[in-house]
Amino acid sequence: MPSITLTRARELFDLVSAKVCCPVDPSVPCIPFLYPDDGCWGRAHEMCRLMAAVGADPRKVWIRGSLRVSSRNKPNCLVTWGWHVAPTVEVASWGSAQTYVIDPALFEGPVPLATWKGVQGDPAATLTHTGADIFHYYYAPHTYDPTYSLTNGVLADYRNELKLRCASSGPPPYLNCMTRPAGVQWLGTIEANAQRRWFTFGWPAQRHVFWTVMPLTPCPGRPQLSWKVAVERADASHCTYWITVRNLTDQPVRFEGRFDYLA
Repeated sequence: MPSITLTRARELFDLVSAKVCCPVDPSVPCIPFLYPDDGCWGRAHEMCRLMAAVGADPRKVWIRGSLRVSSRNKPNCLVTWGWHVAPTVEVASWGSAQTYVIDPALFEGPVPLATWKGVQGDPAATLTHTGADIFHYYYAPHTYDPTYSLTNGVLADYRNELKLRCASSGPPPYLNCMTRPAGVQWLGTIEANAQRRWFTFGWPAQRHVFWTVMPLTPCPGRPQLSWKVAVERADASHCTYWITVRNLTDQPVRFEGRFDYLA
């Protein structure tokens, strides 16, 4: 397999991750990355098809063991697998090649093989490398799927599972599985077509504070949120910010309320 640049690997990752399903109403041809529990072999086969269509030459890596992965896309924050699979590419690095894995169900970009294996929680897990044509390494007779009919069936099954989970637990990511990063004042959820207001107090009045509302629930193809900021001078030294958030979609959206100080 010829090696590619890391920039090209990121382009391939972006190509496949852009096919992520809007979780509340997933539809063909989206890929249910946000349902990490199962269906990895269908996701991997479809990703390889998409990459091959733009001239790439991916392979696959299969891992087997007692796998445990933290995930903010499952309500209890933990996914357990007996095995898992994802596409690989060879990335040129200092005159040699290193295997990178493309797995949007686990990462936000291509990662080295050791990183991909390490996050799955079993140091004794075994790896098997195959060509991209292997649809299912472990279960005959479905070893190959040259027409992608089996792939389409797997994707349809887990799109439906994602939709059912959203109906009972709301859309991912699940806020109980997350910690607030620096620069995030709050994590919130706003229902379909709703408008809500949040406030945050005790801010130094002499500072210039910039507020941004960032969707966490992926749904490519349309705007999701808008917001307005109002301010109250609470006393001589402090102010309160009132942020009104509007959901522009017919689906619930999780989001971050971000802030930054302007110089």
